[in-house]
Amino acid sequence: MAKLKGKGTAFQLEIATVLTAVAQLTEISSSGAESETYDASTLDQSGAGKKYSQTGYTEPGEYSISGFFDPATIGTITDLLDTPADKNGAIVYTDSGPTTWTFTVAGVSLGVNVVQNDGVKFDSTMKLADLPTW
Repeated sequence: MAKLKGKGTAFQLEIATVLTAVAQLTEISSSGAESETYDASTLDQSGAGKKYSQTGYTEPGEYSISGFFDPATIGTITDLLDTPADKNGAIVYTDSGPTTWTFTVAGVSLGVNVVQNDGVKFDSTMKLADLPTW
């Protein structure tokens, strides 16, 4: 069974039509995609358990990144706040392939954290426009 190292994984966003790694990241995480369901329980069903059925849709989820704040490297994120637009992105893993998951960002949030005795850090969450290409 393969085990991938986190070191070397890249989170990329499109800058002038080129996927470019966001520098100085310390964390990349995903809320995960989720198949949507609806409550299909009826008043006349037997038993106490609820019933669920598929809607046929999948919620694409979000990616979150955190790292050291560098205005030069997070300019793409602030650009999306100033002028919201879909933006292509990718996560490149460290396997020999390498495995790359591509996606389109539909919305973004950005926060900056200043704490005594630590470097200035940022965090950003990016809502996906559609399912990633796995």
